[in-house]
Amino acid sequence: MINGIQVKVCGITSLIDAEAADRVGADFLGFDLNPKSPRHVPLEVYHNIVTHLPYRKKIAVMTEPRKEELRHALAIGFSLAQIHFNHTTPLEQIEKWSRTVGARHLWLAPELPPEMDVPGEWLSLADGFLLDPFCADENTRDSGDWRKFARHRETHPDNLWILSGDLTPDNAGEAVNKSGARFVDVSSGVEISPGVKNTAKLEAFARALRQR
Repeated sequence: MINGIQVKVCGITSLIDAEAADRVGADFLGFDLNPKSPRHVPLEVYHNIVTHLPYRKKIAVMTEPRKEELRHALAIGFSLAQIHFNHTTPLEQIEKWSRTVGARHLWLAPELPPEMDVPGEWLSLADGFLLDPFCADENTRDSGDWRKFARHRETHPDNLWILSGDLTPDNAGEAVNKSGARFVDVSSGVEISPGVKNTAKLEAFARALRQR
């Protein structure tokens, strides 16, 4: 935790990056299990990383997984499953994910249009939700829709609301101050290339949270 803010560093692909994230105070480490992702980490690499680290909650980052894949992720030691999916995914599918691992072991990361809120019927199906408040318009993308995130957090305090998206050392302080987020997720904003973290950027991100 950094200055009262929980931090997840996502897209970890190496022990060096995991250790760097650990040093700056990350509470959670995210490992992308999607083979099509540039941040994909094979399970043998994941096991080598976590056996050399002090305890940190480990998140299995998945894209619309099958039930068997979800079960296997928790069986091999992941603390939680974080599922990315399109907002048009049928409710029945989301309910299946929730039943498979239990709501307390599930974070949902839906791709929502800017005008769409998280549907109320999803709220009991997962403990946490990742929201990307950044605008699709490139001219305003750096500012983010902080009010949307804040509204979800204030209206539904029983869920964990995780600020994600294009967070960087340059905008992290503003993002937290304006959104009220108590939990942030960072990945590309602290990288030199997809899946390769930059220690200086990680340190700058942590510094931005401390100085906000």
